[in-house]
Parts: sequence; structure tokens; C-alpha cells
Amino acid sequence: MKKIVFFYGPKYNFKRRLPRNRALTTISELAIYSDRKMREHTFKIQSKHSGDAAEKQEERLVIPCLVAYSEQYASISESALHSFLSFIDQFEVESLYLQNPPAHIVSQFRGLHSRVKVIKHEYKTLDIEGLKRIDREYPQVIIGQKNVKHRLLTALYPLAAGKLSKPLVLLFYGPTGVGKSETAKYLSEVVGQKLFRRQFSMFHSNEFAPYLFGGRHTGDSLAKDLMERESSVILFDEFDKPNPLFHSAFYQLFDEGVYEDRNYCAEVKNSVIICTSNYASAAEAKERLGAPLFARFDAVIGFGALSAEALGIILEKRCREAVAELTDEERAIVSERELCGSLLPLVSGGDGVRGVMRIVREKISEMLLEAALRR
Repeated sequence: MKKIVFFYGPKYNFKRRLPRNRALTTISELAIYSDRKMREHTFKIQSKHSGDAAEKQEERLVIPCLVAYSEQYASISESALHSFLSFIDQFEVESLYLQNPPAHIVSQFRGLHSRVKVIKHEYKTLDIEGLKRIDREYPQVIIGQKNVKHRLLTALYPLAAGKLSKPLVLLFYGPTGVGKSETAKYLSEVVGQKLFRRQFSMFHSNEFAPYLFGGRHTGDSLAKDLMERESSVILFDEFDKPNPLFHSAFYQLFDEGVYEDRNYCAEVKNSVIICTSNYASAAEAKERLGAPLFARFDAVIGFGALSAEALGIILEKRCREAVAELTDEERAIVSERELCGSLLPLVSGGDGVRGVMRIVREKISEMLLEAALRR
């Protein structure tokens, strides 16, 4: 092989690195081709000399550029993964580009280390200008959490100033629907990248273990997902929901910015890791999470219940946004002022922003339905 490239990072940037003047063959296509040829026994041909003993020779397909995207390693067998070099040696591969190669493949290239070019995606991170933007905008973006802004900016400063050699790890606690996850989304917007988010409440114990620690190379894993992420802002939503037995999986990630399982090793330095929870206080969080994990958070920030004033502002904002999304015909039926006025007495803080969004959606549907039935 004339060129070997290992790329670590998201697919969109990997695609930019691929040669444009060469025919590309994916590892999935090659695996299908190899399986078909093996079944048909067409890798072997016989000599056409009459009367001579059959002479066998091997055809070697020329591959100008072999490409493997992260998700395609699952298309090759376990044996092919562990003998990857032998698998591709069946072909005349001129150049090889691998996105986020599994550890089993990387180890096979140790003897070719000097010929392997390693490229790592450079993630944007928060800077001082970003902090200035948060200082200006946060109270208008995240309604009702004025006390959070200063603590958040103070926590973010070491990262923005380039003083951290590890990820910044934050724990947000407080009731549901008060702006914890929205704050993570907003920080990702400030950085200008797509938020990496994993909803931990969706995992049950029997599926969470292989996701955290790695199972078969064909399965999903947190390490693999982190390698493919597009953002330096990472959200572990509802971090309090999984069994505490899994907490040890995050020690090295929070301490060093490295997350490793049996197949992959992800680096997340210079990132912001935000873990949200519904704990009522920092003391409860420490008790439930345990001191070893709690001590690894760089800041623990509480979000309070929304006041009646904050809920009113959120209601007005949501009514304005919802009406703007309607058609001209629907806006003739649903008045923003009437909508907001009818809902204001019904707003309560129990479900936070989600509750406001729900009653706005239900009221608009009710008004449009009544109009449709009268026709």
C-alpha cells in the first residue's frame, strides 16, 4: 500500500480527506465481493493448456482506494476484523483510509507504524468571545435562571482561557423542564457545533453495560459514539437514572478526557461534559452519586423552580413562536393575544417549560378543531 491514513473524528470531515481523483471502494462493498467470490470459487482459475495438469493461480482485484467508515466495521466478520491485514491482502489495495478504526485493526499496523498517517479532527471549543456572548444572551435564552449565569461563566472560564488539560465536567441539578438541557444546547450553539447528546434514561441495565464497556464490534458503544461526535459540548442527559454500578466507567473520562472500551479509545479533551439530574440539592447529588464520582465534577450548579413571572415570559414567547408557525388561514383563527390570555391562568411550575409547550400545543389544536367542526 502506498498510503495508509487513520482518521479520528466525525464523518463529514473524514469525507473531505478522501481523494477526489480516485475510485473509492468501501470495506462493506469489498466484504460483499469477497463473500460472493468465495462462494463461487472464482478466485481460482485453471490453466488452458490441454493435457496439462490444472495450474491454479489467484486473481488479485486492484483497489485504487479502500475506505472504511465507522459504521462499516460491523459489516465484516469477527475473524476478518482480527485478521484485517490478511483480509485486504487478498486484493491489490493502493491506498487505505480508515475512519475511527477499532483497536483490533490498529494493533495489526504496528509494524507499519512509520507508514501510517494519523489525522485527528480539531474540535472548536469555547473562547473568551463565547463567554461574552453567554454573558449578554443567557438571561434571554434561558428564562428564569439568572443565578445560574455567573456560576456557569465562572466554571467555563478555565476552559475558555486554555488553562485546562482535561475536559470541563459540570453537574446540573434541579427540577425537570427548567433549562438544564437547554443550557447545554445553547453552549453548543455558541461553539457552532451540533450537540452530542445521550439520554441515559433510555438505557436499561442489560443494554447499558455493553454500551459503556464495549461488547461485540457490531454493537453500539459510547466510546465509538464519542469518536464520531461533531461537537466539543457533550450532554449526558438524566445522568442520575442509570444504576450506580456504572459510575466507575466515567472516572477516566472525567479525570483525563479518555474513554476506552474493548474496541475503541476516544479522546475528549478541551470539551465540556454536562451531566443533568433531577436531584434537589448538591448534598443529595453527593449522597446518591457517591463521593468518588461527585469529586470529579469541576462545578455543581443548581437550577431553581421557575417563578410565576418566568413562566409568564416563557408562555408569551412560546405563544408567539407557535402562532408564527401556523398558516395564514390558521392565524385568522388563532390570535396570539387570545391564546396567551386564555392560558396564563393555567400555567404552573410543575412541568416547567415542557408543561408550557404542552398546554400551548393543546390549546391551538382545540381552537383549530372547533373552527373546523363549525364549518
